[in-house]
Amino acid sequence: MATVKKDKSSKLLLSVETGVTANGAPAYSQRTIRSVNPALSDENAFDLATAVGALQTHPLNGVARQDTAFLIRE
Repeated sequence: MATVKKDKSSKLLLSVETGVTANGAPAYSQRTIRSVNPALSDENAFDLATAVGALQTHPLNGVARQDTAFLIRE
């Protein structure tokens, strides 16, 4: 039996700098873009995240991509 991936999904996690802590260190919040097509290339996913980040009040600090899939045996 072969093991295959099924029902893949992706989401983009955007880190934005929302201010400073009491210690003077940067404070960050996370914005999530769900239901991203898993076939989207990393370059296009980054372009999407930076475009959405440009619409935010706070500056974009970083972008992460999270892919999820179920492993099943057929």
